Amino acid sequence: MDYFDQIGTLALASRLRRLLNRLLGDGQKVYRSQKIDFAVSWFPIFHILANRSPMTLTEIANALGMAHPSVIEVTDEMIKKGYVESRRGREDRRRRHLFLTKKGEKTVARLEPIWEAFKQAADEACGEYGNDFWESIRKIEQALDERSMYERIVARLNKENFNF
Repeated sequence: MDYFDQIGTLALASRLRRLLNRLLGDGQKVYRSQKIDFAVSWFPIFHILANRSPMTLTEIANALGMAHPSVIEVTDEMIKKGYVESRRGREDRRRRHLFLTKKGEKTVARLEPIWEAFKQAADEACGEYGNDFWESIRKIEQALDERSMYERIVARLNKENFNF
């Protein structure tokens, strides 16, 4: 028996990380098999730029719920590979506006059928056992938006008068 099954939801974050690593690993294999120089970690930013470009770093971070430094790290990688370009704003020179380069746009054309296959495979896996995994994730995120795991844990510790 899987140890995570033995300890249950205590291992929620660890179990989700294991699932994430598995999905990301398979995704990277797909890109490699199709001979596309693309990192799975780029997907959300690359995809949003393909659909809403140009965008500022802050706009991307807010739209994706990502930390600003993470967006900078990923976009810097994509800039180095020639997929994304950054330009200073005309009115506010402190703001960087990001958009796909010609190379990035050509790569989108190659990625779109792969992304459709990803979506179909994910839909299949998410609903395979009669539940809606995607909706379950959304509900967990909503519950944690209302009250974080930190708040939930500390409340229980305080209620039990744990002293450390």
